[in-house]
Amino acid sequence: MKVKNKNGSGGLEILLEKPTPFEMSLPWGDDQFSRRFFEVVNYWGIPTEKEVGFITQFLRDGAKALDLACGGGRHAIALAELGYRVTGVEIGSYPLKLARERAEAKGLSIDFVNEDILKLEYNNQFDLAFLICGQIGHCDPRQVQTIFKKVSRALVDGGIFITHGWQFSREDRANYVRWYSEKKPFYLENPSIVHREQYYFEKERVKLIRDLAIDTVTREGHLYSVSEKEYTTAELTDFADEAGMELVKTCGSFDGEPLTDTSDSRIHVFRMARRKMPNILPIGNLYIPLAFLKLYAIFDFLV
Repeated sequence: MKVKNKNGSGGLEILLEKPTPFEMSLPWGDDQFSRRFFEVVNYWGIPTEKEVGFITQFLRDGAKALDLACGGGRHAIALAELGYRVTGVEIGSYPLKLARERAEAKGLSIDFVNEDILKLEYNNQFDLAFLICGQIGHCDPRQVQTIFKKVSRALVDGGIFITHGWQFSREDRANYVRWYSEKKPFYLENPSIVHREQYYFEKERVKLIRDLAIDTVTREGHLYSVSEKEYTTAELTDFADEAGMELVKTCGSFDGEPLTDTSDSRIHVFRMARRKMPNILPIGNLYIPLAFLKLYAIFDFLV
Protein backbone atom coordinates (compact mmCIF):
# COMPACT_ATOMS: atom_id res chain seq x y z
CA MET A 1 0.00 0.00 0.00
CA LYS A 2 1.27 3.45 -0.93
CA VAL A 3 0.69 6.29 1.51
CA LYS A 4 0.85 9.97 0.58
CA ASN A 5 0.44 13.12 2.62
CA LYS A 6 -1.02 16.41 1.40
CA ASN A 7 2.11 17.07 -0.66
CA GLY A 8 1.82 13.73 -2.42
CA SER A 9 4.97 12.35 -0.82
CA GLY A 10 5.94 10.05 2.02
CA GLY A 11 5.40 6.44 3.09
CA LEU A 12 4.14 4.64 6.16
CA GLU A 13 6.71 6.53 8.21
CA ILE A 14 4.59 9.69 7.96
CA LEU A 15 2.12 7.99 10.30
CA LEU A 16 4.81 8.12 12.97
CA GLU A 17 5.22 11.90 12.80
CA LYS A 18 4.42 13.59 16.10
CA PRO A 19 1.05 15.37 15.91
CA THR A 20 0.94 19.11 16.43
CA PRO A 21 -1.93 21.57 16.89
CA PHE A 22 -3.30 23.39 13.86
CA GLU A 23 -2.49 20.75 11.27
CA MET A 24 -4.71 21.22 8.22
CA SER A 25 -4.35 19.30 4.98
CA LEU A 26 -7.74 19.03 3.33
CA PRO A 27 -7.56 19.64 -0.46
CA TRP A 28 -10.04 22.52 -0.69
CA GLY A 29 -8.78 23.47 -4.14
CA ASP A 30 -9.66 20.03 -5.56
CA ASP A 31 -13.00 20.36 -7.36
CA GLN A 32 -13.97 16.71 -6.81
CA PHE A 33 -13.15 16.79 -3.10
CA SER A 34 -15.03 20.08 -2.83
CA ARG A 35 -18.09 18.37 -4.33
CA ARG A 36 -17.87 15.31 -2.07
CA PHE A 37 -17.37 17.44 1.05
CA PHE A 38 -20.35 19.63 0.24
CA GLU A 39 -22.61 16.68 -0.52
CA VAL A 40 -21.82 15.18 2.91
CA VAL A 41 -22.24 18.30 5.06
CA ASN A 42 -25.30 19.43 3.10
CA TYR A 43 -27.32 16.67 4.77
CA TRP A 44 -26.60 17.69 8.36
CA GLY A 45 -30.01 19.30 8.94
CA ILE A 46 -28.66 22.84 9.37
CA PRO A 47 -31.16 25.45 10.72
CA THR A 48 -30.85 28.11 8.02
CA GLU A 49 -33.98 30.00 9.08
CA LYS A 50 -32.79 30.42 12.69
CA GLU A 51 -29.31 31.50 11.60
CA VAL A 52 -30.64 34.05 9.12
CA GLY A 53 -33.15 35.30 11.68
CA PHE A 54 -30.30 35.93 14.11
CA ILE A 55 -28.27 37.78 11.46
CA THR A 56 -31.09 40.04 10.25
CA GLN A 57 -31.68 41.56 13.68
CA PHE A 58 -28.46 43.51 13.07
CA LEU A 59 -29.33 44.64 9.52
CA ARG A 60 -31.27 47.67 8.31
CA ASP A 61 -33.35 47.45 5.14
CA GLY A 62 -31.24 47.14 2.01
CA ALA A 63 -27.98 46.71 3.95
CA LYS A 64 -24.91 45.03 2.45
CA ALA A 65 -23.78 41.73 3.99
CA LEU A 66 -20.59 39.71 3.53
CA ASP A 67 -21.00 35.93 3.87
CA LEU A 68 -17.56 34.43 4.63
CA ALA A 69 -17.05 30.76 3.66
CA CYS A 70 -20.52 30.82 2.13
CA GLY A 71 -20.54 27.21 0.88
CA GLY A 72 -23.57 26.53 -1.31
CA GLY A 73 -24.98 29.96 -0.57
CA ARG A 74 -27.87 29.04 1.70
CA HIS A 75 -27.43 32.12 3.92
CA ALA A 76 -26.55 34.45 1.06
CA ILE A 77 -29.60 33.36 -0.94
CA ALA A 78 -31.94 33.62 2.07
CA LEU A 79 -30.67 37.13 2.82
CA ALA A 80 -30.98 38.22 -0.82
CA GLU A 81 -34.58 36.98 -0.86
CA LEU A 82 -35.23 39.34 2.05
CA GLY A 83 -33.91 42.27 0.02
CA TYR A 84 -30.37 42.54 1.34
CA ARG A 85 -27.37 43.06 -0.95
CA VAL A 86 -25.03 40.12 -0.44
CA THR A 87 -21.51 39.07 -1.35
CA GLY A 88 -20.54 35.45 -0.68
CA VAL A 89 -16.95 34.24 -0.54
CA GLU A 90 -16.00 30.56 -0.80
CA ILE A 91 -12.75 28.71 -1.52
CA GLY A 92 -14.44 25.55 -2.78
CA SER A 93 -15.24 25.67 -6.49
CA TYR A 94 -18.11 23.17 -6.49
CA PRO A 95 -20.35 24.71 -3.79
CA LEU A 96 -19.77 28.16 -5.29
CA LYS A 97 -20.86 26.93 -8.72
CA LEU A 98 -23.96 25.45 -7.12
CA ALA A 99 -24.64 28.69 -5.22
CA ARG A 100 -24.52 30.69 -8.45
CA GLU A 101 -26.90 28.26 -10.15
CA ARG A 102 -29.34 28.41 -7.23
CA ALA A 103 -29.27 32.22 -7.15
CA GLU A 104 -29.77 32.46 -10.90
CA ALA A 105 -32.72 30.05 -10.75
CA LYS A 106 -34.36 32.34 -8.19
CA GLY A 107 -33.57 35.49 -10.17
CA LEU A 108 -31.31 36.84 -7.44
CA SER A 109 -28.30 39.07 -7.96
CA ILE A 110 -25.56 37.90 -5.56
CA ASP A 111 -21.85 38.50 -5.95
CA PHE A 112 -20.24 35.09 -5.36
CA VAL A 113 -16.43 35.18 -5.17
CA ASN A 114 -14.14 32.14 -5.43
CA GLU A 115 -11.41 33.16 -2.98
CA ASP A 116 -9.71 32.32 0.30
CA ILE A 117 -11.21 34.54 3.00
CA LEU A 118 -7.67 35.22 4.25
CA LYS A 119 -6.93 37.07 0.99
CA LEU A 120 -9.91 39.43 0.87
CA GLU A 121 -9.31 43.08 0.05
CA TYR A 122 -12.54 44.99 0.68
CA ASN A 123 -12.59 48.52 2.02
CA ASN A 124 -15.45 50.17 3.91
CA GLN A 125 -18.13 48.33 1.87
CA PHE A 126 -20.30 46.20 4.17
CA ASP A 127 -22.74 46.81 7.00
CA LEU A 128 -22.32 43.29 8.35
CA ALA A 129 -20.03 40.27 7.90
CA PHE A 130 -20.46 36.79 9.31
CA LEU A 131 -18.36 33.63 9.63
CA ILE A 132 -20.56 30.93 11.11
CA CYS A 133 -21.12 27.14 11.09
CA GLY A 134 -18.00 26.66 13.21
CA GLN A 135 -15.63 27.82 10.46
CA ILE A 136 -13.59 30.08 12.72
CA GLY A 137 -12.50 27.08 14.79
CA HIS A 138 -10.64 25.65 11.79
CA CYS A 139 -8.37 28.71 11.65
CA ASP A 140 -5.27 29.03 13.77
CA PRO A 141 -4.76 32.19 15.90
CA ARG A 142 -2.66 33.95 13.28
CA GLN A 143 -5.34 33.29 10.65
CA VAL A 144 -8.11 34.50 12.98
CA GLN A 145 -6.12 37.66 13.61
CA THR A 146 -5.92 38.17 9.83
CA ILE A 147 -9.65 37.57 9.42
CA PHE A 148 -10.52 40.20 12.02
CA LYS A 149 -8.23 42.73 10.32
CA LYS A 150 -9.67 41.96 6.87
CA VAL A 151 -13.23 42.25 8.17
CA SER A 152 -12.39 45.47 10.00
CA ARG A 153 -11.32 47.05 6.72
CA ALA A 154 -14.37 45.66 4.92
CA LEU A 155 -16.94 47.05 7.38
CA VAL A 156 -18.33 50.56 7.54
CA ASP A 157 -18.24 52.46 10.82
CA GLY A 158 -20.57 50.73 13.25
CA GLY A 159 -20.63 47.60 11.10
CA ILE A 160 -21.27 44.19 12.68
CA PHE A 161 -19.14 41.02 12.62
CA ILE A 162 -20.71 37.73 13.77
CA THR A 163 -18.63 34.65 14.54
CA HIS A 164 -19.84 31.20 15.49
CA GLY A 165 -17.84 28.28 16.85
CA TRP A 166 -18.68 25.03 18.61
CA GLN A 167 -18.22 24.37 22.30
CA PHE A 168 -16.34 21.10 22.75
CA SER A 169 -18.01 18.08 24.29
CA ARG A 170 -16.31 15.39 26.37
CA GLU A 171 -15.88 13.33 23.19
CA ASP A 172 -14.19 16.29 21.45
CA ARG A 173 -11.65 16.40 24.28
CA ALA A 174 -10.87 12.68 24.08
CA ASN A 175 -7.84 10.93 22.60
CA TYR A 176 -8.63 7.80 20.63
CA VAL A 177 -7.85 5.61 17.61
CA ARG A 178 -10.42 3.71 15.56
CA TRP A 179 -11.17 2.30 12.13
CA TYR A 180 -14.31 2.94 10.11
CA SER A 181 -15.63 2.39 6.58
CA GLU A 182 -17.07 5.23 4.53
CA LYS A 183 -20.67 4.67 3.45
CA LYS A 184 -20.08 6.94 0.46
CA PRO A 185 -16.88 8.44 -1.01
CA PHE A 186 -15.55 11.40 0.94
CA TYR A 187 -11.79 11.70 0.88
CA LEU A 188 -11.11 9.82 -2.36
CA GLU A 189 -12.93 8.87 -5.55
CA ASN A 190 -13.98 5.49 -4.16
CA PRO A 191 -15.22 4.62 -0.63
CA SER A 192 -12.33 4.34 1.80
CA ILE A 193 -11.41 2.41 4.89
CA VAL A 194 -10.24 5.07 7.33
CA HIS A 195 -7.83 4.84 10.25
CA ARG A 196 -8.66 7.80 12.49
CA GLU A 197 -6.53 9.26 15.27
CA GLN A 198 -7.90 12.05 17.45
CA TYR A 199 -5.70 14.13 19.73
CA TYR A 200 -6.74 16.84 22.17
CA PHE A 201 -4.26 19.57 23.12
CA GLU A 202 -5.57 20.90 26.42
CA LYS A 203 -3.37 23.98 26.66
CA GLU A 204 -4.30 25.21 23.18
CA ARG A 205 -7.91 23.91 23.39
CA VAL A 206 -7.42 22.25 20.02
CA LYS A 207 -8.82 19.00 18.65
CA LEU A 208 -6.77 17.35 15.89
CA ILE A 209 -8.06 14.57 13.66
CA ARG A 210 -5.67 12.59 11.48
CA ASP A 211 -7.30 10.28 8.95
CA LEU A 212 -5.47 7.71 6.87
CA ALA A 213 -7.91 7.01 4.03
CA ILE A 214 -7.28 3.84 2.04
CA ASP A 215 -9.09 3.63 -1.30
CA THR A 216 -10.91 0.27 -1.41
CA VAL A 217 -10.32 -0.02 -5.16
CA THR A 218 -6.83 1.33 -5.82
CA ARG A 219 -5.49 0.42 -2.31
CA GLU A 220 -3.68 3.74 -2.26
CA GLY A 221 -3.60 5.58 1.05
CA HIS A 222 -3.68 9.33 1.73
CA LEU A 223 -3.14 11.02 5.06
CA TYR A 224 -5.37 14.01 5.89
CA SER A 225 -5.56 16.18 8.98
CA VAL A 226 -7.96 18.79 10.27
CA SER A 227 -7.77 20.89 13.43
CA GLU A 228 -10.45 22.73 15.35
CA LYS A 229 -9.92 25.22 18.16
CA GLU A 230 -12.43 26.20 20.82
CA TYR A 231 -11.86 29.96 20.99
CA THR A 232 -12.73 31.65 24.26
CA THR A 233 -14.55 34.97 24.51
CA ALA A 234 -11.36 36.54 25.87
CA GLU A 235 -9.29 35.34 22.90
CA LEU A 236 -11.77 36.61 20.31
CA THR A 237 -12.17 39.91 22.15
CA ASP A 238 -8.41 40.44 22.01
CA PHE A 239 -8.46 39.96 18.23
CA ALA A 240 -11.42 42.32 17.98
CA ASP A 241 -9.76 45.02 20.10
CA GLU A 242 -6.69 44.89 17.90
CA ALA A 243 -8.91 45.31 14.82
CA GLY A 244 -10.86 48.23 16.25
CA MET A 245 -14.00 46.30 17.22
CA GLU A 246 -15.89 45.90 20.46
CA LEU A 247 -17.86 42.92 21.76
CA VAL A 248 -21.57 43.72 21.99
CA LYS A 249 -23.22 40.33 22.47
CA THR A 250 -22.60 36.64 23.18
CA CYS A 251 -25.08 33.80 22.71
CA GLY A 252 -25.14 30.06 23.20
CA SER A 253 -27.48 29.43 20.25
CA PHE A 254 -29.08 31.18 17.30
CA ASP A 255 -32.26 31.34 19.38
CA GLY A 256 -30.44 33.96 21.45
CA GLU A 257 -29.94 31.82 24.55
CA PRO A 258 -27.20 32.99 26.95
CA LEU A 259 -23.71 31.57 26.45
CA THR A 260 -22.91 29.13 29.26
CA ASP A 261 -20.50 26.27 29.89
CA THR A 262 -23.15 23.83 28.65
CA SER A 263 -23.99 25.65 25.41
CA ASP A 264 -23.40 23.82 22.14
CA SER A 265 -22.49 26.99 20.27
CA ARG A 266 -20.31 30.00 20.98
CA ILE A 267 -21.68 33.02 19.11
CA HIS A 268 -19.98 36.41 19.38
CA VAL A 269 -21.19 39.69 17.92
CA PHE A 270 -18.71 42.54 17.44
CA ARG A 271 -19.25 46.13 16.36
CA MET A 272 -16.80 48.19 14.36
CA ALA A 273 -15.84 51.29 16.31
CA ARG A 274 -15.98 54.68 14.66
CA ARG A 275 -12.73 55.38 12.92
CA LYS A 276 -10.88 58.44 14.16
CA MET A 277 -10.31 61.27 11.71
CA PRO A 278 -6.59 61.31 10.79
CA ASN A 279 -4.55 64.33 11.80
CA ILE A 280 -2.88 64.40 8.39
CA LEU A 281 -4.91 64.42 5.16
CA PRO A 282 -3.16 63.20 1.96
CA ILE A 283 -3.90 65.38 -1.10
CA GLY A 284 -2.03 64.09 -4.12
CA ASN A 285 1.61 63.91 -3.09
CA LEU A 286 1.09 66.45 -0.29
CA TYR A 287 0.16 65.75 3.33
CA ILE A 288 -1.78 68.67 4.82
CA PRO A 289 -2.45 69.04 8.57
CA LEU A 290 -6.21 69.12 9.16
CA ALA A 291 -5.80 71.97 11.62
CA PHE A 292 -4.39 74.11 8.79
CA LEU A 293 -7.34 73.26 6.53
CA LYS A 294 -9.79 74.24 9.28
CA LEU A 295 -8.08 77.62 9.78
CA TYR A 296 -8.02 78.20 6.03
CA ALA A 297 -11.75 77.46 5.81
CA ILE A 298 -12.52 79.93 8.62
CA PHE A 299 -10.38 82.64 7.00
CA ASP A 300 -11.99 82.05 3.61
CA PHE A 301 -15.45 82.39 5.18
CA LEU A 302 -14.57 85.69 6.93
CA VAL A 303 -13.18 87.37 3.82
